[in-house]
Amino acid sequence: MALAVEGFAMESTPSIPSGSRETVAEGPVSLVSKSLLEREGQTQCIAIKTSTIHLKYAKEPHDIIKEARLIASACHPNVVSILGHDIDSSSQTMSFWMPYVPCSLLVLLSSNDFSPHPLVSILAADPSNPSPREQRFVLLAKSLMFQVLNGVTFLHENARIAHRDIKPSNILLTLSGRVQLIDFGISWKEGEDLAAKKNDLWVETPEKMYFEVSTGPYRAPELLFGPRIYDAFAIDSWSLGATFAEFFTSVCLYNPLDDEDFDFGGDEQSDSGDESPAKPAEPFIIPKGLRVGDPSNRWARDSLFDSTRGEIGLAWSIFKTRGSPNETTWPSFLSLPDANKLSFIDTQPVDLPSILPNLPSSAQQHEVDTKTHIPPETMSPTPVDLIHRFLVYEPSQRLRPSKALTHSWFTSEPPLLLPADFPTTSADGEASISLGWGGKSLGEWLSEVHPQWRNSKG
Repeated sequence: MALAVEGFAMESTPSIPSGSRETVAEGPVSLVSKSLLEREGQTQCIAIKTSTIHLKYAKEPHDIIKEARLIASACHPNVVSILGHDIDSSSQTMSFWMPYVPCSLLVLLSSNDFSPHPLVSILAADPSNPSPREQRFVLLAKSLMFQVLNGVTFLHENARIAHRDIKPSNILLTLSGRVQLIDFGISWKEGEDLAAKKNDLWVETPEKMYFEVSTGPYRAPELLFGPRIYDAFAIDSWSLGATFAEFFTSVCLYNPLDDEDFDFGGDEQSDSGDESPAKPAEPFIIPKGLRVGDPSNRWARDSLFDSTRGEIGLAWSIFKTRGSPNETTWPSFLSLPDANKLSFIDTQPVDLPSILPNLPSSAQQHEVDTKTHIPPETMSPTPVDLIHRFLVYEPSQRLRPSKALTHSWFTSEPPLLLPADFPTTSADGEASISLGWGGKSLGEWLSEVHPQWRNSKG
């Protein structure tokens, strides 16, 4: 039947599952719970997302109505699918349910086993003869990055959707290792007329776009200076660069009950403008007083940029890493509405490998100038070259996901491994694709680096 709530009308699919639920995530605007769905004599584990559709309680620009509509229009192996939806007119909430995916990239990045380097080693890395641990790490990193790019390329090129909130927690991983992009509540679809968006909670137009999108350290720098018109697809490119960089940042040990011992962001320079050399980044950071193996301690991956001090602090963190914007590195910067409202100390860019200590030793074989914002035409077969091309200030010059799929790193050894249940006809790019390596599938390789893959039940 059709339900109408404050002008919202949508054909309702089979009623929401009535089984018991277990809350798995709770945010400022939505609740995600785990339940079971009985359908056609089979039981399936599902995730149910619920959020208000009452404008008084909704948080602009988050929009579950738009999210369900956009996901339903984007059918791809690397994009989550909707199994059904329901509207509760009495509580003015909407729910939709999806296959439950037990793991995420955020979980994988929190594992100290997901590193090319051992936690303790007295041997120097040999770039010409990578260890089995390093080969496993490169295999997994390449395979997961390629899938993320494959999904985002479909969104951009086929569905004309910019995600606008790409980050590790929005990249789920099935037990087979298949990437699933989720959370389209602040996404943007190009070319939609007002009729297509008439039921959205917050109607967005090309002349008045939201810059309050993306999250923390994954936000593109132009969003920090108040634009209402911008390239939404270039926003995703920057977020991809920040997300992929996190594969290679430090893994930090911390105690959730004592966050003073843990500092996300890795900001080594003070805000006073002191340009003294920072201490080199290390693959693993263990603060004094914390012991490896203590069950109360946790590992977490550092972010490339520091968003803990708000938008101004994030802008300063980006500038300290990628250099102060100028007419050469960011020609369109001064056209941003708030570009002249603040002034920052002039800083020079840092070499990205110096702050990415978990790069594999094989990356040392290729020199890449990561201080420029005009990367050379020829790509270098190393992950830092891929990351660098996304983290370019001028939005029009950032690497597009479709072009990234052809990056030479994906064609280097070890081979690109895709999950056993992945339809290879849906994979773009020029890399040689395999469903197994060393006698193991992608899911089996993942089970070696994090226990959640071994312990999860589909």
